[in-house]
Amino acid sequence: MPHHLLEKFNTNDTQALGENMKLIAFTLILSFGLQAKSIKDYSPFEYEVLFTNPTCKTYYYDQPVETNAGNFVEAKTKNAYCKSGDSYRSQKRKNSPHTRMLQWINDSKTKEIFLSYLSFSKSSIAKALCSNVKKRGLKVTFILDSNNESDANRMASANYLASCQAPNGTYPTVLTRGGEGRGRDRVGYAHNKVVIVNPYSKGEIKIGFGSGNMSSGISTHHENWHFLTTNAQTYFAQAHLCLMEGTLDHASSKSEYTKFIARCKRNIETPEEDDIKTFFVPGEGEKATRAIAKELSKSSLVEMAAHRFSYGSLIKLLQSHLAKGKEAKLVVDDDIYWTGVYRRGMGRNMSQEYSKVRALQKAGMDVHYVETFANDIDEPTSLQLQHNKFLIFTQGENGSVFAGAGNLTSSAFNTNFENFYLISFSEAYNAFKKQYDYMWNKLSLGYWDMPKEYQLP
Repeated sequence: MPHHLLEKFNTNDTQALGENMKLIAFTLILSFGLQAKSIKDYSPFEYEVLFTNPTCKTYYYDQPVETNAGNFVEAKTKNAYCKSGDSYRSQKRKNSPHTRMLQWINDSKTKEIFLSYLSFSKSSIAKALCSNVKKRGLKVTFILDSNNESDANRMASANYLASCQAPNGTYPTVLTRGGEGRGRDRVGYAHNKVVIVNPYSKGEIKIGFGSGNMSSGISTHHENWHFLTTNAQTYFAQAHLCLMEGTLDHASSKSEYTKFIARCKRNIETPEEDDIKTFFVPGEGEKATRAIAKELSKSSLVEMAAHRFSYGSLIKLLQSHLAKGKEAKLVVDDDIYWTGVYRRGMGRNMSQEYSKVRALQKAGMDVHYVETFANDIDEPTSLQLQHNKFLIFTQGENGSVFAGAGNLTSSAFNTNFENFYLISFSEAYNAFKKQYDYMWNKLSLGYWDMPKEYQLP
């Protein structure tokens, strides 16, 4: 122990002794953290990834429908095709993302919470936030995409939250972002999907991220939601404070946000952990693409899920991967399949996406489709989505996962506000491998098992 600390311990001042012990403990934690290579080296460390995996009724056709193989099916794929009426049974499960989010919000230790999502329409989440604001003064800051402003229905939950008064007379802060800047410096969508609990804590901090919006994305869309509890001193936690400050105070253009994120991350004193990397867009899309390329180069198999699929750089990497005789698999929404059948955009997907998927199929990629709900074939106003966006890299007996808010599109890697992650600790890899087996074998269909004609139950 340093001599100057020994001298202080020799005094009879017990208060000073207690303060010095706290200082030593903090110094040891910080020194240990500076050597940490894994986020699991810090305390606390709690991680789980929860998949929505909705539990839904079976929806039958009026009459059997013929498949491309010449067989006949009587219903849509069970638990793939879901309606809003299925939400309650799905979200009330003990380990649903919805249940976990409510636990974080309702926890008495949650004093402040920052959320940023493309859309916000889940009334149960809005009510939980409002209740905690009114009862115990929970401080809430919520960012959503500016395109919501043109639709009163899409702003309803946000406006409701903004009207909730805390005991001290304050209100939640609700802001919109996206569309700032001009020309090539213009930001696209505010597409981040992140929640930060107690962002200014000096000890424990909770960070949630994933593919889903604060909408049906937490109940009936097919999504992945990550819940991580860590030490506030980690690079991972500090990087998310950069994201928060960046979207709040430095979002006037792509260039301003990019410069701020780079500067803010450089100033983090803790080294970045090896097993969980952050990529915030605008600014770090090329870095994220290089990380994908590196993982692909080491992998014998890549298993992917996508909602939108058109990112040229990724497609070139996959073509090279397949040309080397390696394996690639992709699960997408059946809207991409139907764009190929009808040669026009379907749902939220465009016909060019089918062309890109089809080209990779011809190069050897295996593709499955998830049958999802739409209330109308030609002009749907209500949709359920296969909204997962991730890549699982298998390297021998281990591997890694690339996941986050963004679609596999050029805009997601260059223009939108996005948060991506490369995770290589086993808890994430194993969970995604198990989920992919379920998606591939239970939730999705290959080309020959898909119906020839688009019919609604």
